[in-house]
Amino acid sequence: KGVNISAIHFFSPPYTSYSSLQKVIDLLECLSEYSESGNIDLYVVPFTAIQDKIHECANNIYLVTLMRRAMYKIASMLVNRNHMHCIINGESIGQVASQTLNSMFVVNDVTNIPIIRPLCTYDKEDIIKIARKINTYDISIRPYEDCCTVFVPKHPVIKPNLNEIALEEEKCDLDSLIIDSFNNIKRVSVSKCNHLNAFDLDQEEDKFTI
Repeated sequence: KGVNISAIHFFSPPYTSYSSLQKVIDLLECLSEYSESGNIDLYVVPFTAIQDKIHECANNIYLVTLMRRAMYKIASMLVNRNHMHCIINGESIGQVASQTLNSMFVVNDVTNIPIIRPLCTYDKEDIIKIARKINTYDISIRPYEDCCTVFVPKHPVIKPNLNEIALEEEKCDLDSLIIDSFNNIKRVSVSKCNHLNAFDLDQEEDKFTI
């Protein structure tokens, strides 16, 4: 649609590997062909400490909901910091437990940034068809887990209650960890030309503070 995008990835070593980050980079190399500038800025967010704190303090059934709320808080800070206009995600209603309407409502509560969900009414086969068309499918099925799938509980809540979630969040006291995570975001430019290696991010010094 002619919209230039930036990408955000929540990275949780040692729970997620550099192979999972490389998967994201390779996907963005494909998508960069659709960018007017030919490249996409990738913001890599250190997320391990936040996940550890939620896992330590909160009821297990709320793990994914609390992680996603923390992610949207950080994404919203990034949007405001960089004068962006919206958050775009790949949610599809009912595809997984965290993508029920109840869950979306509870997660949305942490931000007033517009959230666009272009795949919201698509089913899995629709999405696979598009992925094959734009040559991202083979990359997307690589068996490397992201930070959400690693921490998915056996029985996640599918109809979270906002008041209950707020109480669980208070128990975790995440505010300082969220600020610290935001302050240590690394930014890299991804394009078809640069063939970025995920391990190179350890050498990048492009950070910014609130």
